[in-house]
Parts: sequence; C-alpha cells; structure tokens
Amino acid sequence: MSNEIFRVGKIDAAVDQLDWAITLFLDEKAYVPAITLAGAADGILGEMVSSESAFRKLKEVLAAEYGIPGSVLSQQYLNKAKNWLKHWQEMKDEEYIELELETEAIQYIVRAVTNLITHDRSLTSETPRFFTWLGENRKDLQPLDLT
Repeated sequence: MSNEIFRVGKIDAAVDQLDWAITLFLDEKAYVPAITLAGAADGILGEMVSSESAFRKLKEVLAAEYGIPGSVLSQQYLNKAKNWLKHWQEMKDEEYIELELETEAIQYIVRAVTNLITHDRSLTSETPRFFTWLGENRKDLQPLDLT
C-alpha cells in the first residue's frame, strides 16, 4: 500500500474528472458517473470563469427565451440530474427519477468543456473523441449560439 502524497490543483482535478466522464460516457455508456464527474468539473471550471460560465450563459439565454426564472431553470432543468444524483435532500427527494441519461451526460460534459475552453482555451485529451462521437451519433443536437 502506498502512502504517497500528491499535490493536486483544482484545474488539474477538474480536467481529470472531465476526461474520466468522457471515457466512461463513450467506452462504458456509464452515464450516471459521467454526469457526476462532468458536473463536478463544470462546477470547478464554472467558478474559474465566473460570469462567463456555460451554466450562467445558458440560464440567461433560456430565462429570456422562455420567461422562466433563473432559479427554476437551475433547479428544475439545468442542474436537476446532477443534484438528484449527488444529494438526498433530507430523504425528501423521490427515490427514483426519470431522466434522459445520455442527454444529461452530454449537457454536463459540454458545459465543462466550454468552461475549460473559456478558462484557458485548452481541451482535455478525450474532448476531440467526444465531439467526434457527438457529431456522428447525435445530429439532433445543434449548436446553441450563446453570444
């Protein structure tokens, strides 16, 4: 057993989480851990880019387009899967939930990748493979202009 201590930075951790999210998504169709890992990366990277985060931009655009308050968008739509998977709000949440797991995982991965690009214009090692898969398998998902 190794007791070696590693020094890990927040960005490095987020990039590692995002790469594993993509790997699990593509190679194992393990959507639940892909959501939680990409959601964690999205949270860290989103804080780094603050007002430029993909989550904030999505919330602004969707709130304006559909007239839904940002807090409702956040909890009922944009973060619903991640929050349900991470928490059991004093055991008041339902024990089961119906989600489009593949689509949810894609959302969190894309948000985290967008935040990383915004942060330092880099990509993780698995990002190109993910976008190739996306273009070949989910033509129904069109780019959203967040400008």
